[in-house]
Amino acid sequence: MIKSPDRTQQPEYRAPGSDQWQPISWDEAFTKIARLMKDDRDANFVVKNDKGELVNRWISTGFLASSAASNESGYLTHKVVRSLGMAAIDTQARI
Repeated sequence: MIKSPDRTQQPEYRAPGSDQWQPISWDEAFTKIARLMKDDRDANFVVKNDKGELVNRWISTGFLASSAASNESGYLTHKVVRSLGMAAIDTQARI
């Protein structure tokens, strides 16, 4: 799979409504992802629950982590995702 000649070598983007993928730079891909995540987090972040308790949750987005990663990588992934406020994280390993 890693040495396949059909393997994608760079990020690709498909505009809404389009049926064509276009190659983009890594910087552009990371910028798009970060902007979409930030916009969604700003729009859906829950600071307090109905009782007025501080919860700091981002409930409109989840994270699917690798089950083949090491324990150390899983730990760091979990810490980053939780620090963003995501309440939904899952793997096959059920971290």
